[in-house]
Amino acid sequence: MKLLTSILTAVGITAAFSTLFGNRYLSVDKYVTVCRRLPKGANGKKIVLLADLHKKKFGRDYCCLADSVRACEPDVIIFAGDLYSRNDRHRGRTLKLMKELTEIAPVYYSPGNHELFDPEYYAVTVGRLDAMGVRVLNNERCALKFGEDSVDLYGLKLPLRYYINRDYTFHDLPRPSQAVLEDLLGRPDPDRCSLLIAHDPLFFEEYARWGADMVFSGHVHGGLIRLPFLGGLLSPERKFFPEYTKGLYRLGTSVMALTSGLGKFRFNNPSQVMCLELWNREKKPRHPKGAPWDIGQ
Repeated sequence: MKLLTSILTAVGITAAFSTLFGNRYLSVDKYVTVCRRLPKGANGKKIVLLADLHKKKFGRDYCCLADSVRACEPDVIIFAGDLYSRNDRHRGRTLKLMKELTEIAPVYYSPGNHELFDPEYYAVTVGRLDAMGVRVLNNERCALKFGEDSVDLYGLKLPLRYYINRDYTFHDLPRPSQAVLEDLLGRPDPDRCSLLIAHDPLFFEEYARWGADMVFSGHVHGGLIRLPFLGGLLSPERKFFPEYTKGLYRLGTSVMALTSGLGKFRFNNPSQVMCLELWNREKKPRHPKGAPWDIGQ
């Protein structure tokens, strides 16, 4: 009995420690991302993916978060929605972070679901972001340049009905059809590489069918609680063990980068700065010339 009590006490202390300090921890995770339709000019370029800041601050004026992004030396920064929480009385302070990010690299932003609850405030936010140099993409496309090459970057703004019902429930939510995506975004150019900022990763199949070569998402917060061997536990739609929670996913020739985000409660699931190194082919290891494995290729 004493042994069981000791074990339960140890588990409780570990859980409390992880909850208290794990929610303050910021992880910088680096991934090599292969997308064969990327132009050669994109090889070796770095994109930092952020999402779901909500009410988290990460130091005074977000200094710790900004320094972590700066250390990645990104060529591009993408913020995939939920810059603030809908019930945050101090949501305007997040603009300090966005201004800081523009001094590191070009910033591209598309909204999540929390921005949609107050369209008037969001319109004001867009104006302020535009003024500081953030490229806001509300169902729009722009050219993202990598040296002499470029790709098409789209930002998807789905209507709120795809995230939550009018009665604030999550049952029987619709999925965006290809016709809906084409109505919002237009049709992608089949001769160009198309990148898509889409807050909700649960519609990856639809994005791939639309023609996205790469998708940048957030929303699921890594599943809030991450369990060993099982992954993320819960999605914002109250679904257990969602299919997509964190990392890189592939459907056919389409790739999705999904960050576990920055804000909200989390357990065994640190806030994440996702640093993506882009390649249009698998990287070959570079061995010293003359090494035993060098076969002259």
